[in-house]
Amino acid sequence: MDLDPMLSLRVLGELTAARDGAPVDLGGRRQRAVLAALVIHRGQVVAADRLADLVWGDRAPANPAGALQAYVSHLRRRLQPEAGARRRGDVIARAGNGYQLRLPPDAVDAWSFERAVDSTPGLSAAESARVLEDALRLWRGPAYAEYASESWVESEVARLDELRAVARERLLEARLHLGDAALLVGDLEALVAEDPLREERWRLLVLALYRAQRQADALAALRRARGLLADELGVDPGPALRELEAEVLAQSPTLDAPRAPLSAPVDGAPIPREPTDLVDRVRETATLRRLVDGLAAGGPGCALIEGPAGIGKTRLLAEAVRLADLAGARVLAARASELERSYGFGVVRQLFEPALRDPDRQDVLLGAAAGGARAVFDGLAGTDSPSHGNFAVLHGLYWLTVNLAGEAPLVLTVDDAQWCDAASLRFLAYLVRRLEGLPVLVVMTVRSGEEGLEESLHGELAHDPFVTVLRPRPLSAEAAGALVSEVLGEGADSFVRACHRMTSGNPLLLRQLLRALEEEGVQPDVSHVDTVRAVGSRAVSSLVMLRLRRMPPAVTAIARAVAVLGEEALLPAIAELAALGEPETAAALDTLTRGEILADWLPLTFVHPLVRDAVYGDLPAADRALLHERAARLLREQAAAPEVVAAHLLLAPRRGSRETVDTLRAAARTAMARGASDSAVVLLRRALDEPVQPDARAQVLIELGLVETLLDGPAGAAHLTEAYELLADPAERARVAMLVVRTHVFASAPGVATQFAVAAEQVLPEGLDDERQGLVALRRMSGYMHRLPPESYRAGPTPEVSGSGDGARMLAATLCYEVLRDGEDRARAIELARFALEDDRLLEVDNGLLWIVAANVLLLADADLGDFWDRALARAHATGGLFSVLSVNLWRGYTQLRHGQLEDAFQSLADGTEQLQMWGASGITATYAAAFTLAVQVEQGDLDGATETLTAARRLPWVGEGGRLLAESAARLFLAQGCPAEALGGLTEDVVRPGIANPAWAGWRGLKAGAMAGLGRMEEAVELAADEVALLRRWGAPTSLGPALRLLGSLRGRSGVTDLREAVEVLTGTTAAVELARAQVALARHPEVADGEAVTLLRAALSTAQACGARGVARDALDELAVRGHRPEDPATGGPVRVSARERRVLDLSAAGLDVNEVAQALFLTPGTVRALLEAASGGPP
Repeated sequence: MDLDPMLSLRVLGELTAARDGAPVDLGGRRQRAVLAALVIHRGQVVAADRLADLVWGDRAPANPAGALQAYVSHLRRRLQPEAGARRRGDVIARAGNGYQLRLPPDAVDAWSFERAVDSTPGLSAAESARVLEDALRLWRGPAYAEYASESWVESEVARLDELRAVARERLLEARLHLGDAALLVGDLEALVAEDPLREERWRLLVLALYRAQRQADALAALRRARGLLADELGVDPGPALRELEAEVLAQSPTLDAPRAPLSAPVDGAPIPREPTDLVDRVRETATLRRLVDGLAAGGPGCALIEGPAGIGKTRLLAEAVRLADLAGARVLAARASELERSYGFGVVRQLFEPALRDPDRQDVLLGAAAGGARAVFDGLAGTDSPSHGNFAVLHGLYWLTVNLAGEAPLVLTVDDAQWCDAASLRFLAYLVRRLEGLPVLVVMTVRSGEEGLEESLHGELAHDPFVTVLRPRPLSAEAAGALVSEVLGEGADSFVRACHRMTSGNPLLLRQLLRALEEEGVQPDVSHVDTVRAVGSRAVSSLVMLRLRRMPPAVTAIARAVAVLGEEALLPAIAELAALGEPETAAALDTLTRGEILADWLPLTFVHPLVRDAVYGDLPAADRALLHERAARLLREQAAAPEVVAAHLLLAPRRGSRETVDTLRAAARTAMARGASDSAVVLLRRALDEPVQPDARAQVLIELGLVETLLDGPAGAAHLTEAYELLADPAERARVAMLVVRTHVFASAPGVATQFAVAAEQVLPEGLDDERQGLVALRRMSGYMHRLPPESYRAGPTPEVSGSGDGARMLAATLCYEVLRDGEDRARAIELARFALEDDRLLEVDNGLLWIVAANVLLLADADLGDFWDRALARAHATGGLFSVLSVNLWRGYTQLRHGQLEDAFQSLADGTEQLQMWGASGITATYAAAFTLAVQVEQGDLDGATETLTAARRLPWVGEGGRLLAESAARLFLAQGCPAEALGGLTEDVVRPGIANPAWAGWRGLKAGAMAGLGRMEEAVELAADEVALLRRWGAPTSLGPALRLLGSLRGRSGVTDLREAVEVLTGTTAAVELARAQVALARHPEVADGEAVTLLRAALSTAQACGARGVARDALDELAVRGHRPEDPATGGPVRVSARERRVLDLSAAGLDVNEVAQALFLTPGTVRALLEAASGGPP
């Protein structure tokens, strides 16, 4: 038996399969159930009738054996598509009257998990912990999640759940043996709360509490366990808990953590050698070595070293750098700090500026697609370069990384990432998701428990399956003994234990404790154990300040100056801030270095952020603010960059200084030019705190509001509104009013935007005709989008477009949408839409609202858009507006859906949805994305995926146009699932009465007719479908009329053949490829169509559906061909090869001579994606 080593199955969560890492489509729910049942029986033969009973229960079809055989056949082809018919039996084999699954033990995650758990007895604690951690990572959710309620899987799920519970308990026990007691108490409390009747969990919790020097809490936990067992089960604790209680009371030495050697020999391999200052980190260094080795082989990686302050994260980062140096990789490093969090892309600049110092290299590294990154770096953007938005900068930085990695394997390290500025953190998350195929390793350290970190860094990186998370543990008692010996000399066991317990094995706390004991002349013997307890009870800040106060006053003043100025401060600035001479300052710095307050290297830095925190926190708040004010003044006099001065002004007293406001605004402009919107908001909000004159305040409010519209719509609207009220110039007021309305459309409750636009129009003076047209356009469009009563936004005569200004184009876009809604004058709608989009002017002045509307009108009017979406995407990338980029992707995806380019549509929508998450939107824009994605999945026949999309969309507010579109897509899904009642129930009055007469944009009539027909209400269904056809004849767009004719003809039965023929005729030659195929199938099914004509129609429909990826239509065509006695090749193995538009563009550019990177830059893809597409097309690497 030659089994496929690349095939793997996962059942610890949803049932999925993969071949060589690529997902395998396992078909529908019942077909997957066959595979799940075979996995459960693990190589045993399962009788065919037993399988049929599991799959269908009492709802079996007329011929279950035949259906089962078909399922098995489909599974074989999908699991081994490249194997011959004879070899396909290798995985699912026929045996007697049943089937068996033949896979190696490590091919199924549940089997691997069980083997791993069974292997742990007899392993060392460290090895057991490693094995169990790896095993538990296999779980992605409840076992056999989609079948969990089925009776045939219940016992297996229960068995796996019990095994998982045992594995979690064994893992925590192993970690207890490794000395993690204090850190494990919280985990064990949570584990006990999950299942408080498992005595083993109580035992581990009590042991952890005892080893963490919490004997009273350990005894209290035993009392809780005793009471709970008595109340719930009426029994006393078992022997293990009773024995443990006696040992806790007696403080038995057997309860202490076992002692282990610093490193254990490995059979057949040398003992790992650690640097002298790196102890107890064999596992972590091995992981880092693996990542660096993978980098040397051309593979990407990302490591996040997470843990409490002082645990040794920075030292592990240094080890990663050392390993990278040995491997010949290029290392670019940065360290974040609290003071510099307001520096836009501050960490990114630290990383890349060393590589850009050579002017001859700048054009090479920052050329082509990397050009957007120039804005980040001082002196490289050029004085006449436009400001770049967030997305252009992220895209440019990504390509800068690609260019550097093309020269040598690249390692990017960031220390203290919890203080990383938001713009840099956004780039790092953006980069990590696109590392595939790049020889780039990203290594970051992050202090756990920092406020605000969970949703930013953890949400983007720590939960990414691509990221390796390292959590270094506290030092063992033996490692603590080694450090004691290094500082104080050989120590007595009780002295070492006291040092270890007082610091919980934290390396920084231990070193500070030992340094304090050394300065007091303490000997490491039994008589000084009490001294350890007295000194060690102080926090690190107290220890640092205790030592600092023993130094001369000048030394303390210098330490404070360094803490205020920030690390990397220069000696002259330090001396001036501390009011000392430079020679005295240099001597003080030397004293601080020898005392391990400052690190012994340049630029100046504290030995640890906690030490800096101790010095800085010892300053009274008022003194800190005054020192920051002096620092700002000093740096301004030294011509420091505005953002450097502004970092101190953020912490200085408010004095109503115009100079302070100007500096903060200048720093904000720098941040915006770099695409660091978050930093600009912080700086401008601080500028507002300075009491200044109304004119200056209005300008600050406008600048702040504009930036906030990218990040926080409601805040942006509020600040822009305040600016509008302060302004006196009518033209400027009109400009700001339009900004306010646009922001309200996407950020505020329905009606707010319209009300503001009405009020602004009323006070607009004569002579500002173009501005008035812009406000009218926004007033009317916001009313439509929020589905307000027409009298609130469309009262009075229809406005006329005047001139060719921006406002005129905005009004034309709105009016063409009104014509579309009314559905009467398609030529007029096209004329207005083309004027609105002429010269792409609207793309420059609108943020993705009105030009989208005009483009959609042209689409629904069957007017050729040409290369509009390519131009729009290129402009959005060039300007870098994230909202513009995601808008193009969403509506381009809708266009591709209408054209039957389903794979391209799904990819465009996936890109847009990812960008939507980056932008942070969860309102009306998100409903459009969900509606379009759901519609694509239904067309692709992926009803399970569509159901998941709909479930996720339930969390969104179904309001406005997006809510209507989402309700229509949900109805399509229900109809495809054969649930007409659910479809009809979702088409509520709010959906079917939106004031849109044109079914080309409001398709509820056809959906409702289909649902009524499914419920037997044929007369009503035909009447509604006929109404839809009449309305669409008036509009005259073939791609909309054809589907309506197809539905009407299908509902009319024998009398509908004329409608069906007209549907095929109308759709032939249009862009609606899938709708044409659907109409061809419907006509072929009609009893009056001759067999020869029907087969021709069905073959054409099948070919089109396969080419478009419309699996549902393809299945319908195949079924109808089979009814007529024709059996073409299975679409999974035959038919034309589907090449999406994206694949075609990649192949065309590659054939034209462009290399992988050039193709990726031209199409806004990653090199990994291009390489994968070329490999798939050619069967080998490009």
